[in-house]
Amino acid sequence: MSTLEQLKSAKSLGDLAKILGYTPKGLSYILYIRYKLDPKEKYRTFEIPKKSGGTRTIQAPEKKLLLLQKRLSEMLYECVNELKGEHPRFWHASHGFQKKKTIVSNADVHHGRRFVFNVDLEDFFDTINFGRVRGFFIHDNTFKLDPSVATVIAQIACHENALPQGSPCSPLISNLIGNILDVRLLSLARATQCTYTRYADDLTFSTNETLFPTDIAVNVHGSDWEVGDKLRYEIEGAGFSLNSGKTRMSLRHSRQTVTGLVVNAKVNIKQDYYRSVRAMCNAVFQKGTYSQPLDDETETKSNLYPLEGMLSHIYFVKARRDRSTKINKLAIEAKEFCQPQALKSYTETFCSISILRHQRLH
Repeated sequence: MSTLEQLKSAKSLGDLAKILGYTPKGLSYILYIRYKLDPKEKYRTFEIPKKSGGTRTIQAPEKKLLLLQKRLSEMLYECVNELKGEHPRFWHASHGFQKKKTIVSNADVHHGRRFVFNVDLEDFFDTINFGRVRGFFIHDNTFKLDPSVATVIAQIACHENALPQGSPCSPLISNLIGNILDVRLLSLARATQCTYTRYADDLTFSTNETLFPTDIAVNVHGSDWEVGDKLRYEIEGAGFSLNSGKTRMSLRHSRQTVTGLVVNAKVNIKQDYYRSVRAMCNAVFQKGTYSQPLDDETETKSNLYPLEGMLSHIYFVKARRDRSTKINKLAIEAKEFCQPQALKSYTETFCSISILRHQRLH
């Protein structure tokens, strides 16, 4: 019996506990007893800075709850993989939180287009509350779970009536519920000769048509665009709301970006990002410290982890853009593999930074 069939046949907390590798008593203890005296022990809350400014609240679950959520996530991923096997285009539009899909695959779909329109959803995880999670697993045609089982899944996944950012099962469940929106917007995109993808809360439409469809976006004045009535209707009808401050239209002769990557001729890193990282590397090699672009120049850093992360991001994007995995594999088998020069230079810089950090630690 497949994992999805086992889940559909489950009728109680005990049945679900068995699928997740717990005893009914053990699962009940984690959900209803362990954190009863002090609910604050259930999650650790902290803030991380956003690229766009402000902070993002992360709620990281305690160890025992974390393990339970990981097992739930793994079980649901098995169900999703079964559904993908039966329906190859299942989750076709979504590129976030999936194996073999990245910000690069999301951006690549939209490169070389006349129009690229980006829309952002407001409070994506917070709008997916306990009732929506429970209702989805009860009513969705691919699951149709017993109400008592759906209730337990929602209790495992939700905190303070929302999907917490920091839980390992939040990305998957948000994609399941977000797929309802994807189905609506794929239909709209096909009807208007557009291409549509979603990466978490970031929606992108692109087209090579002479005029951009007014159902999706309307040119108000000059370079000002706003969301079309039909697109707004579909988003709100799926239970989400728009972040109007992050609506952006970009034309062919201006810089077009999707999930932070330039997509005009090919998927690439922004030039100002390149220059910033290069300047930071130079500062490290010259002075041993560096400052990030938005920091006060007098506030220098010696921690090399952020810089390593930026170099890794550049390598990640360029490796996937310059060479496909299949081509690299064939080249290695033929003993003809040669790393692209751009990647080689960044690899050497990354190694130098890593060696420098290692020397400091020891």
